[in-house]
Amino acid sequence: MRYRSACLLLLLTICLVVGGVASTALPPQTRLWAPTYYIAAKATFDGRPDEISVVGASNLPTGARLSLNIYRYIGEGGNVINESASTVVGNGGFFEATLHPTHGNQFQHNLVCDVVFATVTDPPQPPSALQVVGKRGERLGFPRNPQVEVTSGETFTLVERIHIP
Repeated sequence: MRYRSACLLLLLTICLVVGGVASTALPPQTRLWAPTYYIAAKATFDGRPDEISVVGASNLPTGARLSLNIYRYIGEGGNVINESASTVVGNGGFFEATLHPTHGNQFQHNLVCDVVFATVTDPPQPPSALQVVGKRGERLGFPRNPQVEVTSGETFTLVERIHIP
């Protein structure tokens, strides 16, 4: 009887320990995915009229070049008010850039920033990026991808348009 109680107590202890370890173990990390290519970004204006910071993430291929343009408004008469700017998608999918206004312009609140992936750029996109998305961007997910815009010559671009509060 005593031997039986000791065995039962030992078995119960083992079950609790194993059960406790199993319940506190972290689940295996799953790889995140998106149904198509995307650009997600945020622009920050800190009150200095000569600088806007942009940070973001994308699942475009590493090395893909993104151009950044600031506008007072979108539509007829809207002009780019920043110096030419571009950034590159890094190994982890993140990017960042600091933008400066063109001569005679100043940044303010309530602007618009376009972060654009285009296949025809200067300097050119790396061949590895074009292999993945297509020479004209035909594999960017048009027409289902809401960020894809069609430009002249049936070329597709990926555009993230963000408000700068």
